Amino acid sequence: MDDHAFHGCKSVVSRTRLDKRYSTSVEYYTRKGALAMGKNRKSVVRRQPGRPSKDKPDGALLLLQAAYSSFANFGFRATTLRSIAAAAGVDPALAIHRFGSKEALWRAVIERQTDYLMPYIVKFKDLQSQTTLSIRARIETAFRLFVDAAFAEPECGLFLSRIVSERGEHLDMLVKMLMRPFYDAFAPILLDAMKAKVIKKQGLELLYFMIVNAVTMSLSYRHMLRYFGAGPQPLDRLKEDMTEFLIVNFLVDHRSPAPRNGMRRCALS
Repeated sequence: MDDHAFHGCKSVVSRTRLDKRYSTSVEYYTRKGALAMGKNRKSVVRRQPGRPSKDKPDGALLLLQAAYSSFANFGFRATTLRSIAAAAGVDPALAIHRFGSKEALWRAVIERQTDYLMPYIVKFKDLQSQTTLSIRARIETAFRLFVDAAFAEPECGLFLSRIVSERGEHLDMLVKMLMRPFYDAFAPILLDAMKAKVIKKQGLELLYFMIVNAVTMSLSYRHMLRYFGAGPQPLDRLKEDMTEFLIVNFLVDHRSPAPRNGMRRCALS
């Protein structure tokens, strides 16, 4: 039993009572959470007592990673702190000690994603002002940046679709902290491309969401490609194909080289 996980609880519940309570429940919830996350029981390795080694993430980071995946796969409402802790391989008490509640952990996940996206947002804003580059060069660079951002978080499409379907205050937070800032940085480049007739004139908002969904949802559901004849493909190869797909299908009169054999139907699925 991890002393650090129960540090904040000692003044409320005796050590004996805590040991009795969690000794019977941790194994059960670890197995339950593992199965919910698609893992077998033997694959879940619980964090050992003491400080983590330098080459291993600490409990808070494990919880943030597990929470992001859980929210992406099951949504906010169906996810519990216990299932997140089980997926992270830590005691449920550690989740309570470090974050206090599922709501606080949700906010921490959104803040972590905001920090992750900020460098991309800065680069998009820089592209807006780089008028020495042709608009075609800027929009192609923007497409590559967007695909890079998406592929570094392959579950982003699932995360967006789950939270969007639930609506409410969690969607509001997602839009305010993540989706709106990203749109405000990316959309002006799309608008400039339409003004220069590099992209056909159309509704800006719909164009933006068509591009976002084409990348994020195809990435999150890439396992479906095998049902339509496309074999397994490494992520880096799929990323190249998806970037080429955006350039070929969204830009006007783009004279691209003949598609590589590896692109086939995969990038068009």
